[in-house]
Amino acid sequence: MIGFSCSSDSSEENSSNFCQALQILADPNSTLGNLNFDNPSSVNQTAADLLELAAKAPASISSDTQAVASLYEDILLKLVSVSPNQRTTELRKFQDELDEVTTAARALERYGEIECGLVFTSPFEPTATPVQPEIEN
Repeated sequence: MIGFSCSSDSSEENSSNFCQALQILADPNSTLGNLNFDNPSSVNQTAADLLELAAKAPASISSDTQAVASLYEDILLKLVSVSPNQRTTELRKFQDELDEVTTAARALERYGEIECGLVFTSPFEPTATPVQPEIEN
């Protein structure tokens, strides 16, 4: 856990505000974790929350956060604007951009873990599948 000193350093304040916003968005119960593309106002709010997160980002993570938030905003707004049967096709059109923003997303994830004390289930790391012990007859 990272502690903050009692100074009025604006970079610490920015980091704290950013960490709070990141924690809210990263929560599985957040609008980002529970997207409903049939509810445009919810999707629009999530896009706005991502842009607000980018605006709060400390300088050290600002460009990475902006890259991730901007792409996710584009994706969300596109997917909410098409019919459900078109969403997979439309999402595939973003694959190259998603590949390009992976490094920024990893940096954002690391910042969240190191500076904010958050624990993420990373989409970038393979998850271990529990192995069932063999039962002897």
